[in-house]
Order: sequence, then structure tokens, then C-alpha cells
Amino acid sequence: MSVPVFGFSRFRFVIPLIIAGFLSLFVITPVQPSVSSPDAWPTDPNFDIPWSSGTSTVAHVQVAFNNARVAENLQLGTTIPPLTLPNQSTWDAMSDNGKAEWLVYRERVDRGLQPLHGFESNVTSIAQYYADYLLNNDKWGHDKDGKDPWARLNTNPTINGCHDFLGVAENLMYLATSGTSIGLPLELSVYTWLYNDSSSSWGHRHMVLWYHYNDNSGTAGKEGFMGIGRASGGPYQGWPFAEVIVMNVFDPCSTWVYSTPSPPRYTYFPILLKK
Repeated sequence: MSVPVFGFSRFRFVIPLIIAGFLSLFVITPVQPSVSSPDAWPTDPNFDIPWSSGTSTVAHVQVAFNNARVAENLQLGTTIPPLTLPNQSTWDAMSDNGKAEWLVYRERVDRGLQPLHGFESNVTSIAQYYADYLLNNDKWGHDKDGKDPWARLNTNPTINGCHDFLGVAENLMYLATSGTSIGLPLELSVYTWLYNDSSSSWGHRHMVLWYHYNDNSGTAGKEGFMGIGRASGGPYQGWPFAEVIVMNVFDPCSTWVYSTPSPPRYTYFPILLKK
């Protein structure tokens, strides 16, 4: 049976690998980010919470995230409630952006944070470009096309013409295997950034849960966009098959034109899936 290998990075943090289900630290040039405030994110867990379920169904996703929430509550004395995910057919019909937006929305709102507006096509196009670039050129890191994440976002004229300052921009992750496929790559990426990130000083988690967005456009109480890029194939980094996941975030300026309604928040599913 093939063993997946995971690599993930937030601009600019250490890059760890997860091999055979346990964390093996390969620290590469750790550089702490500049932040706008020491309280720009909720309290970090005391230690990592590894994925605790299978990697094939939405029920596995629900079990893993809920086990992580219980563990975080025990570590920090918090009261984050359990998740109820959509049923399998509904989840399968959602795009990678939709799945990531669903998980990020719940992780933010259930901690009392302002939600993002959701995913946005201009941000998604940049994330997808960079995922494809990394995979097709067998490269890994935030600046391998000669631009840092903020500069890369600003190559899009719509983003460049209307954005506020934001102290975060990009999370990366790759998953590689000696086989030909990897189950739940998007879900594993979001989970790892949130719950298995101590070797990166929780920098990926900070980006996902960052709340210093300037709420000056669109619907009050929601601010900021995200975009997911995913590239699959190989060989990559010495492995026959890999999934490269890029998540970008962006804070629009006060004159941003919201031409379409924000994506649905998926808060209406009553079915509790069991392990």
C-alpha cells in the first residue's frame, strides 16, 4: 500500500513533512511573518492534533474534524461545537473552492470570527495558476515563479486595482504518493493547516483564522475573499503522483463591485454522519 507524503508551507514559514501518519520535522529556513497585531488570530493549540479517521468519505472528514475540535476544547478549555457536514452526494457535487469555503466558514464562525465573503474568481485564478506552475515545473515554495504571493495576486488587474493591506496571502500544501491517487486532498490540506501546524508556529492556521480584515465593502459582518488552486499529477518532488493545493486570501477595498451574490454558507444540513 502506498504511503502519502505531505508538505505544506505558509509564506514564509518552515516546511514540515508528514510521513506514514506521524510528524517528522524537516525545518527549512524558518522566517517569522510580519503581523499587524499580536491578537490577529485565536489561541493556538498546545500541540498537534493528527488526522484520526479514514481518507475516502465525507463521514471520515466529519469524524476527523470533530475529533480535532474535541481535542482542542480539552487543550484550551474552549467550547467549539461539533460539525455536521453535508451528505456524500452533496459534498461530492461541490467544487474544491466550495468544500474549502464550507470548512473555513465553519472553523471561523464557530470560533466567533467574522466569516469571509467566500471564494472569488480572480483570487481562484491566481491560486490555480500557481498550483499548476509548481506541479508542471516540479518546484516547491512561495516565490518559485519569481514573485511573492502578494505580487502574484497583484498581477491580476482587478485585485491590483482594489485591495486593502492584509498581513497574510497564501498557504501551500502538497501530498505525494507512490500510488496513483490520494483521497481527500483538499480536506486534508485544510485540516493540516488548522490542526497539525505546530512546526510552522501555527502560521498556516493563523492565515485561515486571520481576522484583521477591513470590513469596508459588501455585506456588513463579512469581509475578505479566498481562492483554491489544485493541480494533480506527476512525477513531482521525486514521487510518481502528487496533489498540489494553493489557498490565497485577499481583502477588497471599499469600492469593490460585488457583481454576484456570495456563495451559500451551507449551514442547513440536518444529517449527522457516523463513523
